[in-house]
Amino acid sequence: MIKEEGQMVREELKAQIDELMRQYADEEIDGVTYQQKMMELTTLAQKEKEED
Repeated sequence: MIKEEGQMVREELKAQIDELMRQYADEEIDGVTYQQKMMELTTLAQKEKEED
């Protein structure tokens, strides 16, 4: 089964967010770093969506 490009981007983004949440939960990163990286992922996702 061939996935659409947008679906792959969403799955990759979800995986990155899940990993970020895991790092924060395991106290590998602090709240400030978590917030900064989450904002970067959100901005990236919005740019990807606009390009579609």
